[in-house]
Amino acid sequence: MKRIHKLFGILLIAILARSLSAADGAIPFPFKVGDRVAWIGSSSTRIGIWPKTMEFLLRTRHPELKLQFWRHTTGGGTFATGLENLTKWLDESKPTLVLYNYGGNDSSGGEKGLPKFKENMDKCIAQAKAAGARVFLMTHQSNDVRRAGKEPWTKRKMYAEVMLEYAREKGYAMVDTHHPLESLQLKGQEDNPDYTINVDTIHLTESAYIGWAYYLYERLTPPAAESSAEISASGQVLSATRCKILDAKSENGVLTFTRSDEILPLLPPNPNPKPAAPKKGEENKPVPPIPEFNKQLPPRKLVPLENFSRYMLKVSGLADGTYTISVEGKPVGAADAKSLAAGVNLNSLLLDSKNPAPWEELQKDLYDGKSLEQIGRTAWKFEVKKN
Repeated sequence: MKRIHKLFGILLIAILARSLSAADGAIPFPFKVGDRVAWIGSSSTRIGIWPKTMEFLLRTRHPELKLQFWRHTTGGGTFATGLENLTKWLDESKPTLVLYNYGGNDSSGGEKGLPKFKENMDKCIAQAKAAGARVFLMTHQSNDVRRAGKEPWTKRKMYAEVMLEYAREKGYAMVDTHHPLESLQLKGQEDNPDYTINVDTIHLTESAYIGWAYYLYERLTPPAAESSAEISASGQVLSATRCKILDAKSENGVLTFTRSDEILPLLPPNPNPKPAAPKKGEENKPVPPIPEFNKQLPPRKLVPLENFSRYMLKVSGLADGTYTISVEGKPVGAADAKSLAAGVNLNSLLLDSKNPAPWEELQKDLYDGKSLEQIGRTAWKFEVKKN
């Protein structure tokens, strides 16, 4: 135990000294048109928030890829349990691209388990490739050490770093999401001592799982997926990228237009976590309230929400003042003339204003994998009006 505590102290110092970048643990964008994508992993894959968020990001930002998705998991799995079920899973989904999400549970084997861990990883990769799939991996989650405990936290970190080093040695495509989540916990805790990415000793909050997906998407180095429009205050369409602007006009100082978007780089809906079921014998105890940070998207200054949700509007030539931007009669937020001339991200305005998204119902449907035919067919009426 002394060795574990010493190692924990060394690792904690290393965390604080470490500077993470978007390129750290990144790989070239792996998706191709028509890919059949299989997410294969442990209980975090089974819970499904990070796969669901990834599917939302890929479908709304890259609809031209026409991707299909499957999720395979036993829950609580390892590369060993994955190997036991792989023949069945590969036959079921016939994937062209496989992502493995194991390592967190494997880490309970400690240093002695590393050789078998590497062997099972090799076998899982080889079997998927033999079935005709391309393969990439990502590291498992980090944790709040206060919830996980020092020894499990240290082992999971060790296994993540072993995975990264082994992937470099073997030439495997590996994405590092462990360290960004580690940083999310530490920096989130600096701002709010009660902040945690965990709901228990290993699993994450819905908010943190969404953050995990954004870190994964970022490290897959996706091609630009921005919908942007530039209009003059008089109603002249100056430019449009991956959208069309129709019926633009300015009357009585109010600019209106219809925007039809080819892609929809919208934010995911806020999480909606349910209270944990009471333990046996504690049914009459009061249920503790869910912290507010668990019911919101992850902290925007720590997770690249806006960088990869660029829904842009630029309006030039407006008189000085503040303007409200509304869609279908519902306010998105407000910006001054200078900001609008430079260009604003409508998702940023929503986060600033805390208004419900005018496209809230569609946003929720898309997140649930419904109404996908609406991508590329939306036509929303915009209004830019001086306050």
